[in-house]
Order: sequence, then C-alpha cells, then structure tokens
Amino acid sequence: MVELDKGKQDEKKESSEEHSGAMADSYCSGRKKKAVSRKHPRAGKSVYGVRGRARKPENAERVSEDSEECSSTTRYLESSLGIKSYSELAPHLAKGVERVMASLVNAKPDKLIVSPEFICRLHKDAFGELFPAWAGRYRNRDVTVGKHTPPHSFEVPVLMRQYCDDLESRLSSIGQTPAINNILLETFAFAEGWFLSIHPFYDFNGRVARMLLFGLLYRFDLPPIQLVPDEKDDKGKKEYLKALASADNLDWHPLIEVWKKRFGVKE
Repeated sequence: MVELDKGKQDEKKESSEEHSGAMADSYCSGRKKKAVSRKHPRAGKSVYGVRGRARKPENAERVSEDSEECSSTTRYLESSLGIKSYSELAPHLAKGVERVMASLVNAKPDKLIVSPEFICRLHKDAFGELFPAWAGRYRNRDVTVGKHTPPHSFEVPVLMRQYCDDLESRLSSIGQTPAINNILLETFAFAEGWFLSIHPFYDFNGRVARMLLFGLLYRFDLPPIQLVPDEKDDKGKKEYLKALASADNLDWHPLIEVWKKRFGVKE
C-alpha cells in the first residue's frame, strides 16, 4: 500500500451521506480504517478515465488508455491472472483503486506530498498485483492518446519531476484551509490536465490522476466532488474532453470552468 505516515490523524468531522454518497466511509475521523465504497464519486467506476483509447503512433507499440468508453470485451491485457478482457479485469482494478483510497484517508493530510515517488507508488499499489512487470514504472515507449501525442518516453522522468515540483509550489500558495478561489481552481486544473497530458504510465493514467486528486482534496479538507461526468451526461463528457485537449496545449481555462462546476461555483 502507499507508504504513508501512520501517526494519529487530527480529528476530522465525518461527512454525512447526504453530502456525498459514501463519504462517511472515506473522510473518517480518528484512525479507524473504512473501505471506500464503489459508489463513492471519486472511487471505483467513477475514477476511470474518459479519454479515447491510446493508439499506436508511427514506430511505437500499441498501448491503451483506461476509458469507460473503451472498456469493451475486445480489449485484452496480459496480467497475473492471464490474458483477460478489460471487462474481466475491471472489478480487480476497482478493488486496487479502493485499497489505495482507503490508505490515503488513513494518512496524515500533511504527509500527502506530491512527488514522483508518491505518484509511482499510487500506480504500483493499485495495479501491482495484476501487472507486476510494469506497475509503478513510467512508460518506456512513445504513445498517442486519441488525437494527443504525449511527450517522448525518455522525457517523462524529467517532466514528472518538474510537474511535481511545480504542483507542490502551487499548492503551497493556496494555504492549509483554502478558499475555493481562482488560484485553487487553476491549481487543480493544472494538477489534472498536465498529468494526463504527460501520460507517464503504460496504462491507467486516468485512475492515477483521480487518486491523486482525491488525495489532494482530502489533504486540504475540501468538499467531495465528482471527478468525471456521469455516464449519461454526453454534454459533460464532451466539455471535459475538450477541456483536456486545451490543457494539452497549456490552456487551463476550459478545465478551470470544469472545476468550477465540480465545486458548484456560481458566476
């Protein structure tokens, strides 16, 4: 599991089920461990990515991005359980994500510091049992994701170090009990958009991004939110995908608008 400080947490007010479905099972008080419900808006199915499947660019091997839209039985992955379809592996992937989320909410918030090691640990702890050969390791090949071409694989380690340093610098500027203002919204847009643009891992980048965001929301005691559009929300999906495409070009404004909606910010 994520190697986090197991010291006693500051007591946190337990969120009500009306506040966020199963948040009472997540933002728990004291050191009592509770499972993260699959119904949680930031766990299980809702943590999955929504980008199109990664496809093979010129001179690069085929890889796949985790996506609700592409979780068909025709997608197969070689795992410790054998060669399984994505739909067969999906429940195991969800359990891995839930384990990591449970470890995050049992950590001291001030220990949830973003670093390459922390991010790789999220990936390894969630998916290492299924994919021991590459879980927790940056991708070693070039890929495309939908219409986006992420950086070359040899650039990933340096970019991830820069990303983590930049993000921590931004997080330090929002304070320990931040208001939901423009600085915070841009910080979270950067955290999500630039991570997915770098696409550091062979697969399951969307899930790792959402586990990271989950941890940051908990770290700053921010209200629970739904991190991906509802499956039936076609308009929301299109807006989100468009915002991610803009983030690939370092334009955070559309993704900031998405975060405003997530937090319920009124104009």
